Amino acid sequence: MLKSSVSGRRPSRSDVSRPGRPGDYAFKKRFYRDEAVALDYDFHRFGTGRLAGRNARKWRAILSALELTREVRTVLDLPCGTGRFTGHLAARGYEVVGSDISVEMIRVARDKLAAAPGVLGYLQADAEALPLRTGSVDCVVCIRFMFHVDPPTRVRMLREMRRVSRRWLVVDYRHRYSARYLLWRLKRALGLSRADLPRVSRDQLEQEFHDAGLAVVDIVPVVRFFSDKWIVVGEPAE
Repeated sequence: MLKSSVSGRRPSRSDVSRPGRPGDYAFKKRFYRDEAVALDYDFHRFGTGRLAGRNARKWRAILSALELTREVRTVLDLPCGTGRFTGHLAARGYEVVGSDISVEMIRVARDKLAAAPGVLGYLQADAEALPLRTGSVDCVVCIRFMFHVDPPTRVRMLREMRRVSRRWLVVDYRHRYSARYLLWRLKRALGLSRADLPRVSRDQLEQEFHDAGLAVVDIVPVVRFFSDKWIVVGEPAE
C-alpha cells in the first residue's frame, strides 16, 4: 500500500504535484511519473472543501455528457491518473479500464479502488499510441488532459481515441468564453500578467475534431460563464 506524506497542511502552490512549466508536454510526461507527485496529487487537487466541490461540479458535467451517449457499456478512462473518475464511472454501472502513461499514478488508483466493482483493470500507455485494438471500447472519457497538449498533438490523440472507441468520446477542453479568460485578457492589456492562458474558441474546437475525423455532438459547460471548462461529446464524422 502506497503511503502519502501529506500531514496537517493545506494545498498550496509549493506542493510537489504542482507541475509548473505550462505548455511543456514533454516535461509533464516525465513529471507525473514521479512517485512523490502521484502520492501528493489527490491532496493538492481535492484537499479542501472548495477543491472537492470543484471536482464534484466536473463530475456532474461528465454525467450530463454521458447522458447524451447511447449504448455505452465499456469505458476507457484516459488518462485515469489516481482514479479521480475511474471509480465514479464504475459505480454508475460502466465497465472501466483506467489508462495512464504513469505507472506511479496507476498504483495509487489501484490502491484506492482495489475493491471497486466494474473496474476491469489498468493499462500503462501513451495516448498517442494506445496498445488497444480498433473499436475496443464503447466510449473514451478524457478529462483534465488536453490543456497540457499543443493543438497538433491533441489532434493525433483524438484520432487515436476515435480509433479505439466504437463511437463515443467525452473530452474536456478549456475555452475562451468565461469570466476568467476575460480577466486574463484585461490583465495582459494592462501589463499586469505575462502568463499564457491558451484557450480554444468554438471554431478551433470544431476544427480539431474535424481534423481528427470527429464531429462535435454537444458541449456541456461545467459552470456557464464562470468556468472555462467544457465537456465535449464527440462521435465519428459521417
